[in-house]
Amino acid sequence: MKKIAKIYFGLITVLLMTFTLGCEDYLDLKPYDALTAEQLLLDEQGMQGLANGSLRMMKDQLGDEGNNVYVRVLFQTTEFPSDDVLIVKPTTDPLWLSFNRAHIPSQENISYFWATGYKIVLNANTIINNVVVDETTSDVEKQYLGESYFYRGIVFFDLARLFSFPPSHGLGNDGIILRTGLGGEDAKARSTVGETYAQIISDLRKGAELMTERSTDPSKYGNKYAAQGYLSRAYLFTEQYDSVVAVATDVIDNSPFQLEPNETYIYALQNSASSKEAMFILYHDDTENRGTGAIGSMYNGDKGWGEVFPSAPFRELISSHPNDVRNRLLDTVFVDGVPALYPGTSYEKIYMTKFSYQNGIATCHSPIFMRLSEVILNRAEAYAHLGMNEEALADVNAIRERAGLSGEELITLSNLASHGFANVLEAVLNERRLELCFEGHRRDDLMRNKIDLDRSYSSAQNENGDPDIYPYNGPRQIYYIPASQEIAYNPLCKQND
Repeated sequence: MKKIAKIYFGLITVLLMTFTLGCEDYLDLKPYDALTAEQLLLDEQGMQGLANGSLRMMKDQLGDEGNNVYVRVLFQTTEFPSDDVLIVKPTTDPLWLSFNRAHIPSQENISYFWATGYKIVLNANTIINNVVVDETTSDVEKQYLGESYFYRGIVFFDLARLFSFPPSHGLGNDGIILRTGLGGEDAKARSTVGETYAQIISDLRKGAELMTERSTDPSKYGNKYAAQGYLSRAYLFTEQYDSVVAVATDVIDNSPFQLEPNETYIYALQNSASSKEAMFILYHDDTENRGTGAIGSMYNGDKGWGEVFPSAPFRELISSHPNDVRNRLLDTVFVDGVPALYPGTSYEKIYMTKFSYQNGIATCHSPIFMRLSEVILNRAEAYAHLGMNEEALADVNAIRERAGLSGEELITLSNLASHGFANVLEAVLNERRLELCFEGHRRDDLMRNKIDLDRSYSSAQNENGDPDIYPYNGPRQIYYIPASQEIAYNPLCKQND
């Protein structure tokens, strides 16, 4: 039964959306103090509207903020600092600051991300703080409550990835601000990293316990197995390797998701709503084409900017096995049989199409937040840390076989050195780099495993390809807490160094 408590409203206004995710019509936009608890949570439709509102805030532009959208900022600020990409020229877009690590406390895209993240958190808190589960609670109500825990958990996770170092660097380090109530906590100190990840894991576990699925397209909404997939990631970050193995194995063995076959792999990445392995996507229908503001726009010059290309080290790695289907994600542009160069530079136009061509539309895509490939590789990394080398390589080879590799292209303990790996963990991280490329994992993989970032290759922020090795614990591996969104109004919030 829903037991409505008095709501103490914060300063943030939350956008409530329609009950159908794909529809463009909005509910009335009202400040919290214009809505009573009964209006918000009177029935299942009200809960559904709030749950859908969290998804909408992830994918829609709130206000007039240029191209800033939560999902776009997330993918750019996690991927662009990695060694998989280069940018061909400086830009006034704040995404440039992720490439050259010249972060500033007033960074526009980061400020938007922080503010929107906590709007989503407050939206989820509206359900979490006002619904008590008992014997009369319906499965539908449990689903929306579970989604709220899930959305809050993944946003806390996203914020932790950008604004704090991973738990392997120390549980006592500064984490994020854990806002779990509905008011009275505007001035609040940052929790420790240990407390932050404990909250993330708690939210994801509650989400997994409460959710089933609410449609025939479960990946479009929070669902039990997506929450377990995120749990496998959270346990990996917190070095709880036995727990990674347990939860990942449950997903691999018991979920309805399966690896997409080799023949449809590229299509399924580009058309994620039809993917057999996509466990949670941020669904965009074809009318929600973001144009030059799309995630794929910076990678693909077909209707987009096409100014971010795969780095030379990544191209060398992926091309080392021509039979690897993942080579088809990279599209070299030719003019008269010769690779075209980006105007005024020496960089070949090599477009990356993982985030393009949903239903043939160049700048349309539904970003994948969690898929089975990652869960398998999360387990592989956990196995490697546990010294279970054969099991780790079995998971690695499951991904490589799907990619079209066979024979000596698969990795065994006997040919590990000939593949250039000193140990099994290196093989796992290599496969994660190939399979999860451009999805924002590479930066975290390096930091989490205390590996320095090597960007000693030519790019607009390093034109001569000079040595550029940044330590895994360097202060600009993470971003400043936004000055205008938090520091100026919260005297208890400590700024990052």
